[in-house]
Formats: sequence, C-alpha cells, structure tokens
Amino acid sequence: MATVKNGLGRRVANMPGVNDAVKAEADSRANKVRSAAQGHRLTGEFLRSIKVMRASGPHRRQDWLVAITHPWAVSINWGHIDSKSGRPVRGIHVIERGLE
Repeated sequence: MATVKNGLGRRVANMPGVNDAVKAEADSRANKVRSAAQGHRLTGEFLRSIKVMRASGPHRRQDWLVAITHPWAVSINWGHIDSKSGRPVRGIHVIERGLE
C-alpha cells in the first residue's frame, strides 16, 4: 500500500514555479468569469469587482482566489426576488462558468 510522506504538500507548494502556476490558473478562471459577466452591464461595477487575490493567512503564500467584491454579487449570480414586483429575477451564473 502506498504511503504519503508528511509535509509533502508543503514541499511541493514551495517548489519553483508552483506559485506562478496557481496564480495563472486563478487568472484564467477570473477571465472566464469576466467573459460571462460581459452581458450584465448596467454600470460596469460588477465586472470591475472581479479580482484575483492572494489568500490570507500564515501558510497561504501559494494560494490565490477569484473574488467578486460587489455588494450584490450573490443576488446577481444566483438570482433574487424583485422588491417592487415580487417576481423572480434570474441569476447570470458567472461563478459557475468560472469553474468549467
């Protein structure tokens, strides 16, 4: 039976080029999200809120994430109920497209 040596993940994560590869993957996924969000352009705020950020924490030097900082990101992505009409508004599902 195979065994994995303790600390192997940390050693691999610190190898040259790994941080660049992880950031490149995050950039690629952010571009997919931005591309999908192009159709939702009332003011452009949602599109400008899509960013690639370094994850925080003491052991997160190689971790990158795609963040959508718009205050209505959840409602825009997954949908909501219109407050005036009470009718459902469909979401644009850009986050899911970033995962494809």
